Amino acid sequence: MPSDRQQLEDRLDRIKEIMELATEYKLLPDWAAIVGGTMILIATLITYRLTGSWDVAAVFRLGENRFWLVAAMWSGSVLASILLYYVIALRDAKKLGVSLESRPSQLARRSMAPALFASAVITLRLLLDGHLGYLPGIWILGYGVALVNAGLFSTTAPRILGLLFMAVGTAAIVCFQRYDLALTGLTFGAFHVAFGCYVLSKKSA
Repeated sequence: MPSDRQQLEDRLDRIKEIMELATEYKLLPDWAAIVGGTMILIATLITYRLTGSWDVAAVFRLGENRFWLVAAMWSGSVLASILLYYVIALRDAKKLGVSLESRPSQLARRSMAPALFASAVITLRLLLDGHLGYLPGIWILGYGVALVNAGLFSTTAPRILGLLFMAVGTAAIVCFQRYDLALTGLTFGAFHVAFGCYVLSKKSA
């Protein structure tokens, strides 16, 4: 049987883990999700205006100049969102006197990697084969799986968001390929804005 000292150390480790998880909740993206989601919504509307279609495949039928304009716009929006998250997370971590390298943070990031890597590999294969219709759904679904995995080391909110992404991603692949641009705006745009507003309201409560 474990000694009293061992039991005490186990309880202290558990208390430390709970405190780390509580801190992680305060580091969930709020303004980063709101601003990033808004940028995705704007990119979605601009893309629709240029293509006249809610089908992402229509982007590849644009002229070369417009195609690279759309590609640069989406790449810039994604990179700016990621950068904004880390800037805000670092600022909040400094205020709280904690590190982004805490055990829950490391576990969350590592748990997201397999799903995102799988999405990237499938994307590469589809691009090489010229099958473009499934790409948005694959990334929506893959990102949802990554969020659910990360949520196992965080709070309930990311898991719920991940399940919503998975549901929409599945629908985009199976049923609504011609509306995948709209579903991309709904998930990476509107869902992120709603999630950021929710986190912001909980933090201020």
